Amino acid sequence: MTLFINLLIAAIIVGLAGYEIFKITQKSKQGKCAGCDYKCEAKLMVDKARKQRN
Repeated sequence: MTLFINLLIAAIIVGLAGYEIFKITQKSKQGKCAGCDYKCEAKLMVDKARKQRN
């Protein structure tokens, strides 16, 4: 029983990691980074630079 629980936990962890990797690769194919959903400092700097160019 303990072996089954350990395998189940390991499968869940590996599955979630695989899902996250899949999501990141799909976003990168669209030309986005994983942090595009958040307002990080790098994104704010890029937006500011784009505004100054226009």
